Amino acid sequence: MMSAVRGWLLCGAILAIGLAAAPVHADWSHSDDAGDTVKPTGLVPIYPEGYVCSPLTSLYASWIDIDGTARSEQHTGVDGGHIRDWIVAPADGKVRAVWKSNWGWGWEGSLIISHTREDVGLNTGAPLYYSVFDHLNYNEISDFEVGEEIERGQRLARVYRPGGKRVYLPEVHWEVWQTTSDELEWTVNEHGGPTWFNRKAKLVDPLVMLQLASGESGGKEVEIVPHAQCEPDDTCTGFTYILPCHKKR
Repeated sequence: MMSAVRGWLLCGAILAIGLAAAPVHADWSHSDDAGDTVKPTGLVPIYPEGYVCSPLTSLYASWIDIDGTARSEQHTGVDGGHIRDWIVAPADGKVRAVWKSNWGWGWEGSLIISHTREDVGLNTGAPLYYSVFDHLNYNEISDFEVGEEIERGQRLARVYRPGGKRVYLPEVHWEVWQTTSDELEWTVNEHGGPTWFNRKAKLVDPLVMLQLASGESGGKEVEIVPHAQCEPDDTCTGFTYILPCHKKR
């Protein structure tokens, strides 16, 4: 399903709400610049030998949804997971926002984790990254507080369904944004849900950040690095995988 890059030019005043109650994605999909926002990378995940991983089911910039139907807009993140799989943090960071959202599928939970360049283990690049998670069960994330520190591999919530509705296949929608400024502005989208935007934020294919952890570059195949492979010395660069990978028996 599509979630962020969706409607910040919407009607209405910016909401003066605490982030614990309602931060929101940028909804650029309705803007004239939307076509320039989502640029295909051609990257595809390769899961590590010796592991069984919960898979990504729809990739960045895809025009095909996880049920095989055509999208009306290019995908602004990646989808993945099986129902009730634990979603874990891809790097150290802090809770930037947690709120009840509605992207057209019904009311659900959304979460933003901010990562500094140092959290991600980089010496260059953008100073700040956002991991944005949609289609969560709000009850599972409601205890998070803005500013709360998060560790790489920490459990965040379990894979749910868009709007919590059984008519939709289970998935977590994960977007990555890079920015030079940590300023969120708020409005309301056409579904009545709070929506965030950051004027300096740019979308990144999550597989670009996952590729950094593998130490590979230049190819289109991205070897997924489970958090467990990075745990011993905790010196991973980039993002580790947000879904479960279990060793084969």
